[in-house]
Amino acid sequence: MVADQPRLPPGSASPRARLRWLLIIVGVMVLLTAGWPLLDAVVSDKQQLAAGAKLRIGPSGPDSASVSVGPGWTLRPAESDPRQGYLLRRGDISVSIGYVALARAGRTTGIWSGLQRVLRVSNPGIRLGRPAAVTSRQGRAGLTATATSARTSGHVTDFLGPSGTYAIEIVVLGPSGAKPVAAAVSLLLIRSLRFPADPW
Repeated sequence: MVADQPRLPPGSASPRARLRWLLIIVGVMVLLTAGWPLLDAVVSDKQQLAAGAKLRIGPSGPDSASVSVGPGWTLRPAESDPRQGYLLRRGDISVSIGYVALARAGRTTGIWSGLQRVLRVSNPGIRLGRPAAVTSRQGRAGLTATATSARTSGHVTDFLGPSGTYAIEIVVLGPSGAKPVAAAVSLLLIRSLRFPADPW
């Protein structure tokens, strides 16, 4: 004769059922803790760029340009479009490289006032210093100036394309304490800028 199993009070779970629920809860906690960073990495707006990656800006053909980036840079895909420009980040430094189509052929000096207006809208409080002449590695003339605010500093550089119908703008910004880094980044990008219509 088999002894009767002890009866549990109504509404109470067996030890095995309680253990099963405990394991399910622990599993969900582990999944959320370990899986959340992975999910964030998948859906976040960051794309790691390989050292030496070349970014083409503008329409294909002669009315375009390209820059090469060093190691450690990430691209913001949602805020980047090869025809219009790129937004890059490395640590506290952000870089905007933009293609600007001009209504009529002009010179860099004529673009500068428009650049100031755009910067005031996109980066309130930014002040541009006096523009100075700068030359790309291909010998193309451009203008560059410091960009400062209460918490930010960097450089803005503008090159007119060979056809005179577009310009490439490079804006490098970082915290005020990162002036040397921002200046070095600006110089590297200027040196890497290439216009296919210009002889090398």
